[in-house]
This record gives sequence, C-alpha cells and structure tokens, in this order.
Amino acid sequence: MNKREALYALSGFLLSSCVSQPYSVPAGYVDYNYRSREEQPAPSLEKVVTTNTCEQKAESKKQHNLTSEYRALLDTIAWAEGTDCHYNMMAGRMLFTNFKAHPIENGEMPKTGTPFTVRWRKVYTTAAGRYQFLHRTYLTLKNDAGLFQTGFNPEEQDKAAKYLIEKQGITQEVLEQSANTKEFTEVWNSLSWVWASLPCDEAKKPWRERRRCIKGRGRYGQFAHPQENIEKIFFMFYEKYTRE
Repeated sequence: MNKREALYALSGFLLSSCVSQPYSVPAGYVDYNYRSREEQPAPSLEKVVTTNTCEQKAESKKQHNLTSEYRALLDTIAWAEGTDCHYNMMAGRMLFTNFKAHPIENGEMPKTGTPFTVRWRKVYTTAAGRYQFLHRTYLTLKNDAGLFQTGFNPEEQDKAAKYLIEKQGITQEVLEQSANTKEFTEVWNSLSWVWASLPCDEAKKPWRERRRCIKGRGRYGQFAHPQENIEKIFFMFYEKYTRE
C-alpha cells in the first residue's frame, strides 16, 4: 500500500467513525419503541388527546387552576421533551416510582445520571420528571425558590415548570398576545434556553443582538422540533382547553 492509498484508507475510517449513530437505550432501561425525534411527525389532535393518559389527572385537578394558555404550554413542553404525561420519566425512558425527591436522591437514578449514546460518545444526563428537570435545577429551585418542598410530585413539577417559564419573561399577558396573533417566535426563543427540545430563530434580529442559536438544531446544537410542529401542538391543546 502506497502513501496515497494509506491516506485514503485513514480518511475513510475517520469519516465512518463520525457518522451519527441512532439513539441506543442503555442496558436495563425500558425501551418504549423509541424513534428518534427527527422521525416523529406532529401527531393529529385526536392522537395527542386520546393517548394522553394524564388528561384524567388534568380534569380532576384542573392543573392547579392554570389558565388555558399555561396548560397548553406545559403540555406542549412535555410533548417536545418526549415525556407526554409521565411525571415519573427519566432520560433514557426509564420510569421511577418514588416522588419524595428527584430520583438521584432516591437512588433510582445513578449519581452520574442516565447514560445514553450521542454519535460515538456516551454522555450522561440527570433529566427527570415530566419537564425533564436536571438535578442541579431541582436543587436550585428547592433551595432558592422554595419549590419542591413537598416532594417531586406532579403538582410540584407543574409549579416549578411555570416558575421557569415566568422567569424567562413569558407571562400570562405574553401568552395571550402570542395566542391571539399566532406569533410565538419570541416565546420559543426565550424558553429554548431552558428546554433544549424547543426551537429558536433569531434570523430577524440585528446581527449584534443575536445569541447562540442554530436554526433547526436548538440552543445547544442538538435536535429541536420545528417551530411549525411545536405551534401546531400548542394550538391543539389550547383549543381543547378553551372549549372546556
């Protein structure tokens, strides 16, 4: 083999090692027929509502007297994060059973987090709950904001998610205006710093005012749902709640 052939062989090896690999569920974790988010189209309203097992929970408690806008937004975030109605889901699609605290503190999640494969690398995340709270976020909200005082139960998770939404400047007035004008770009731009699955789009901003945002890839370079899909889901839920 001459030098040129060796160089070609090395280049082929490097390229093949950089090809993105599909998500693989770690051994011991539950696989709920996982498909990558890129393969998940926005479902129909009937499918979203009829398969949403937490609808009964929402009906019984009205999600703590939240407005239709906030209820729709919380459901949309849960859909984007892939948890839907599972308040007890950890990254890796494993379910925990103890709601007394974040699953790391209950021993149901490894201290280093749940492992999963991205491309050729094994990475870890401590995301858990319906809104995928990282453990460090859980601790900050508990110690500094007075949340999660009664545990990691659904009510506390809803309150914490709403707190994070409002902290990003998304108030009831902002949501009402966005719903009326059907313009949610700035809502997603703000919330995409908190939830990596939400899209961002700062193309219309002056160059000097743009912050880290890769359109179609989210704030952190990972996959984010297309804005049109996210808004379709939001209005599906919103129209349902406003009819109640």
